[in-house]
Amino acid sequence: MPEPAVELVRSNLSDHPASLAWAQLGQGGSGPSEIFVLSKRIKSTIYRLVGASPTCSSVVAKYCQRQTAGHERIIYEEILPKLPVTAPQFYGFITGESGYDWLFLEDVQGERYSRNNESHSILAARWLGLLHTSAANLETSEILPDRGPKYFLAQLKVAHQKLSHSLSTLNLTLSDFAVFVTVVSQCAFLESHWNQIERWCERMPRTLIHGDFKPRNAVIRRSNRGTAFLPFDWEASGWGVPAADLAFIDIPVYHSTVQDMWPTLDYQDLCRMAVVGKIFRGIAEFNWESQKFDPRWEFSTIKLRIYQDRMTAAIGMAHWEA
Repeated sequence: MPEPAVELVRSNLSDHPASLAWAQLGQGGSGPSEIFVLSKRIKSTIYRLVGASPTCSSVVAKYCQRQTAGHERIIYEEILPKLPVTAPQFYGFITGESGYDWLFLEDVQGERYSRNNESHSILAARWLGLLHTSAANLETSEILPDRGPKYFLAQLKVAHQKLSHSLSTLNLTLSDFAVFVTVVSQCAFLESHWNQIERWCERMPRTLIHGDFKPRNAVIRRSNRGTAFLPFDWEASGWGVPAADLAFIDIPVYHSTVQDMWPTLDYQDLCRMAVVGKIFRGIAEFNWESQKFDPRWEFSTIKLRIYQDRMTAAIGMAHWEA
C-alpha cells in the first residue's frame, strides 16, 4: 500500500511488537529488514514490515482496537473470498494486548487510485458494481453492522448534539462561530427531511458496502496478468444501501455494470443515491470532527469549514419536497 512513512523504526527490529506478532503468525519468511510507521492514531497504528513475507515482499501490520480488528477479519476471511472481486492477500490475525489485535495484509504496490484518472474511475465503478451485486445475496449479512439510513441518522443526531453544545461553550471567533451555526443548521435540516432520505433509500438493494471508498484506500496494480483494483481498510464497512460508496463514482459505468443483476434500478435512482451518499459521507465527517473537539477544537474547526462547504453542495443537489 503506497503510503508515505511517518516514522522509521531504527533499532531492535526483531524485538519490535509487529515483528514478534508476525513471527507468531507463522507465515514463514524472515524478519523485516526495515519497519516503517505508516499511520499512527489513537485507535490504530499501521506498520510496513519490509521484506518480511515468504516471497520477500513487504507486509502491512495493522494494530487496532479489538472490535475493529474482528470486523475487518470477517471481511477478509469470510466474505471477500466468496466474491468475484480482487482484494489484497490477507495473511492472518494475532491477538494483541489491552484490547488491541493485529491484522496482517500484503503490502499492495501500484498506482494510487485517482478520481481524476478516467481509467481509474472506470475500474472503480466496475469493481463496486461487481461487489454490490455479488454480495447482495450473502447469507452472512446478519453478522455485519448496519450501514443503512438508521445508522447515519444516529450519527447525525450525535453530531448535532455535540456541535450545538460546542457552539454554546467554545470561545469562537466570529468566522468560526458562523461555521458552527451553518453546520448545526444543516444537521437540523437533514433531521427534518430524513423521512424523504429513507424513501429514496428504499429503492436501493441492501448489500455489502465498503463505507470509506476514497483514493487513499485503494491501489491499481498492473501486471502481465492484467489490471487489478485493490481496495483496503474495511473498518467502516457493513450492510446497507450502497449510497456512501456511490458518492464520487462514475455512475454511467456503475449502472452498466449492475443493470443485468438489478434491472429494476434505473439510472435516476443511482444518481439520487450518489447525492444521498454525499450527504451520508458529510454526516460521517461531522460526527468524526465532533468527537475530537476537546482539546483540538481549533484544528477541527478548520476541517468543519471544508465539510460545511461539501454538505452545502450535497444538500443543494437533492430535490427536496416542500
